[in-house]
Amino acid sequence: MYGCGVIIGVVIAGGSSYEPAILGFLTAFFIQAGTFALNDYYDLESDVANRRMDRPLVRGDMRKEEAVLIACLATTIGIIFAVFLSIILKNPLFFLIAFTLAALGVLYDVKIKEFLAISNFYIAGTMAIPFIYGGLITEPERMEVVLPILILSSIAFFAGFGREVMKDIADVKGDEVRNVRSIASVYGVEKAKLVTIISYSLAVILGVVPFFLVNTAYFFNPAYIFPVMAADALFVHTCLGLKFKPFRKEFNPKTVSLINYNYLRKETLIALVIGLIAFVSGALI
Repeated sequence: MYGCGVIIGVVIAGGSSYEPAILGFLTAFFIQAGTFALNDYYDLESDVANRRMDRPLVRGDMRKEEAVLIACLATTIGIIFAVFLSIILKNPLFFLIAFTLAALGVLYDVKIKEFLAISNFYIAGTMAIPFIYGGLITEPERMEVVLPILILSSIAFFAGFGREVMKDIADVKGDEVRNVRSIASVYGVEKAKLVTIISYSLAVILGVVPFFLVNTAYFFNPAYIFPVMAADALFVHTCLGLKFKPFRKEFNPKTVSLINYNYLRKETLIALVIGLIAFVSGALI
């Protein structure tokens, strides 16, 4: 999705050159792959506590040393692609952005993740930047192109922030192992749910804005608004699930959630994909 975000940014900005777009895709793909692999290494104990069987280290499919090797190789390859991109476009900005994100990714995995809410802002930022990165590849100057990219980036930011806070609610037990100070662990689950709902609501509101932007490809464009409505419906459904499915206290007296957070995260992921399709179809149709 990070790599596709770059491609979508290029498409929205009206880019027609394949080589820079492919290099941008590979840059985002490998740098984020490296960040994710290193994150699995540092989060192993908390992932075990949270029973994250979707993680290869938790399942025992891979050794910790192999995860570190993959992280180093993937990050290096991503930066190399960024160097090629900067050379082709004769602009060092693409290398600088990629290198900065790679460095922040390492800092996030090693330490930043433990600070209150900073990790959520970081992840949300990484979800927003690929669209801007793709737009910069095309060097857009017209406001009717720049504005949709900024709106899409903002939607990705708020949706990503909400998804991360929601994930923290489900991972409270494991986060205690690593002493991660998430919103859920510091301020409680109910306040974390409220923050999540607000973040998703902002993403929903922003999703409708391009439909009313005059002189843009999205102005009163049914190819855009119908997929966006479907994506927004999924976000609203998630918000309703968070709002009206409280925690139930058992006799032991453990607290058990009635909310399937893994399902809701998958639902919001589908919503994000549909939203991306909306921006692409709106730009092309």
